[in-house]
Amino acid sequence: MPLHVPILVPAIRLDRDAAAEAKLAFERARQPWLAGFIVFGGEADDVAALTERLRHAAGRPIFIGSDMERGAGQQIQGLTQLPDAGLIGLAGTPEHAYRMGRMTATEARSVGIDVIFAPCLDVRSALDNPILGNRSFGFDAGRVADLGTSVIGGIKLGGALAVAKHFPGHGATRVDSHETVPVVEEAADVLAARDMLPFEKALWWAECPGVMTAHVAYPALDPSGAIATFSKPIVDRAHAIAHPESNGPVVFTDALLMAGATVDGGEPEAARRALEAGCDVLLYPEEPEAVAAAIEAAPDVERAARNVAWFTARAAAAAPEPDDGDGEAAAADVARRALAMAGWPQAGPGADALLVVDDDGIENRGAVLKRAAADCGLPCEIVRVPDGSGPVLERLQSAWGGKVPVQRAVVVFASARAWKGTSGVSRAGRELVARALERMRAQGEVSTVLWCAPRVEDWRDCQVPGSGPHLERAIVEAVGLGPDA
Repeated sequence: MPLHVPILVPAIRLDRDAAAEAKLAFERARQPWLAGFIVFGGEADDVAALTERLRHAAGRPIFIGSDMERGAGQQIQGLTQLPDAGLIGLAGTPEHAYRMGRMTATEARSVGIDVIFAPCLDVRSALDNPILGNRSFGFDAGRVADLGTSVIGGIKLGGALAVAKHFPGHGATRVDSHETVPVVEEAADVLAARDMLPFEKALWWAECPGVMTAHVAYPALDPSGAIATFSKPIVDRAHAIAHPESNGPVVFTDALLMAGATVDGGEPEAARRALEAGCDVLLYPEEPEAVAAAIEAAPDVERAARNVAWFTARAAAAAPEPDDGDGEAAAADVARRALAMAGWPQAGPGADALLVVDDDGIENRGAVLKRAAADCGLPCEIVRVPDGSGPVLERLQSAWGGKVPVQRAVVVFASARAWKGTSGVSRAGRELVARALERMRAQGEVSTVLWCAPRVEDWRDCQVPGSGPHLERAIVEAVGLGPDA
């Protein structure tokens, strides 16, 4: 007999085969084990229509969530992409964070999404962490706590529920839990004072209704070596630091398809261990039908179902209050402040050409800069470095075009990616930039470099921890490409 209570949350990957994913989602919406969905990708109008139809097909309350750490536009085309948490941590205030959290929730609700898997409350403590990077508000636990709780408050008033992640903290890891099992060796008192402080404030003061576990082992908190998702002592800590009158938090696993949660017995065994540890929601199993068939009699299923029912009812009852702030203005202000703090541009306003290097192969990166340069009649070359393979330097020649500009602005975008083995720019990306700068010097050009990356790549250059359209618009203003230039 299959699982009869709703505790599973499969994915809808509209960023892949949208038609096939939607069809499969309708089949799953009618299953008794379905608590909700996590959505990736899609156009805003299509997502709004799909979520409405899925709720009708389910015939009962379900919640629909999405990873929206960088605003609703991180996932849904047509909505607003906001700056990385790293930029907010560098140059933002709690008011900025609150307004952006509120905007994220308001836009998410406009397309039928009522659960936001954000913010990341992970404190950056390992500079070479290959997966966190700009997703974190920074290195100071108190500041991460203040900004994170402000985002949670904004999400609440925007009419959605926040799920803080990744408890008890992913910041000290040096490998990616998507690929393997990270182990954090710090002492329990260090973890409590540093990594768990933001969660304590979020779960007590902000009464955050949900928390997501990390697929990370913390021997000081659980000597068995179990990852947090499978560890009752660690999950119990999340409940211990929550406000006693909050009825929460509901505990979500991180995605069960990740390598960090891989065990003998596959996803069904991982689901059993998570439930036994005290997790309530089984997020993103690759084969939810197989999980549902295997855990019908698993311990703690009924407890999880009660908690999920409370969470689902709260999501259904949530409604946005009148917005008294402007998230777009907050995002723009953070971007400008970040550039000013970094001292960009070093050589003063003005540029005769732009070179944009995207170290992650992200299609729309640099689009704002490219349009602004075109409007001013300036050459702009965008070079992408997909998966560390890197283009050959000859691809940059079109940027020169036989003319030697007086000054070239070089903007390098990079996010943390496991394949890089570093939290910053890949080796291929760094080599490409070095060769380009060498050629510029040989031609008598003056270059000014801005690294939009999680870590400083060259202390002589400027660096800001983030990317996105608001930062690109701030760069346009700073180098004199704006409409009033």
